[in-house]
Order: sequence, then C-alpha cells, then structure tokens
Amino acid sequence: MLVEVRLFANLKEAAGKESLFFEFPEPPTVRELLARLLEEQPALRKVLIGEGGYDDRYKVLVGTDIVFPEDFGRKAGTRFAILPPVSGG
Repeated sequence: MLVEVRLFANLKEAAGKESLFFEFPEPPTVRELLARLLEEQPALRKVLIGEGGYDDRYKVLVGTDIVFPEDFGRKAGTRFAILPPVSGG
C-alpha cells in the first residue's frame, strides 16, 4: 500500500520536499507512519520531536481528520499530512 505524506512550511523545508511516499504491506497506524517518516527523514526529528516526545503543536491529519497523539494507534490510510503551528492576528 502506497501512503502519501504531505508536508508544509518548515517541515517541507527540512525534508526538501512537499510530498513523501512510503510503501507498507498493510495500512500503517499513525504511529508507524511517523516512525518511518522520522527514520527516513532525520531532519524532521529536530522539528517534530521536543523534550517530552512528539510536539503536539504540529497537527497530524488523516485525510481531513485531525488525529491527536493519544489516537496515534489509528490507521493512517493513504492520505496523511502534518501541519505546522499557525498564528493568527
């Protein structure tokens, strides 16, 4: 199964790409997909991982649904995105 990961802003800059594709034998969980992403794109570790683990200011989307860290056991599906923190004014 081919899974696309879309990256934005500083994540896109750190990876040097807007989209990454990963092959899995079966649908991965969000946790499995994040582990693979960080393994293959170590520059993202500095951005996404803080002192206490995953930096929850970054929003993880499966399709169009936001997935919070406590739900990272959920299946990731084929469309996945990570959005950086946003500020408004």
